[in-house]
Amino acid sequence: MRVNADLRLKDMPGQLIGALQPISDHDGNIMGVLHSREKVSGGRINVNVNFEIRTEKGLELVLEDWRKREVDVVRIDHLFETFPLEYILVGSLLPDEMRTITDGLQSLEGMESLDLRYSISGQKERTAMISGKVRSRETITQANKLMAERAKRMNLLLIRGFGD
Repeated sequence: MRVNADLRLKDMPGQLIGALQPISDHDGNIMGVLHSREKVSGGRINVNVNFEIRTEKGLELVLEDWRKREVDVVRIDHLFETFPLEYILVGSLLPDEMRTITDGLQSLEGMESLDLRYSISGQKERTAMISGKVRSRETITQANKLMAERAKRMNLLLIRGFGD
């Protein structure tokens, strides 16, 4: 995951290195540092650091080390890598069935977003396009299983993974 953090460091030699060291110690990769040395407030300077870290646990360890080093974390944003999820369903697909499918997808851990486009132009045959973003490949596996089971149960044509 990519992390962007605004820090306030004591205005003393070695503080910047001390703040960056925990990132390296926990297998992080520093992407950029903006060090505002000219602005000192309350004996502290502002630093923005952008880095990648492999796991949530690694980030927790970095935060713990910063607390020990008396680094003030003003703001932290972390962006999770997401993976696309895409399906088309074709067949006798009623709105209540679509709700069951989307509720099932939304209940999966790691679901970030879900978009539904539903065609009601035909009397009997309908088409639904479901797309979304998930946080892990495991969630994709679970979603694929859920969609395959629903499509089989409802006798629908299922097309999956048609994008990047």
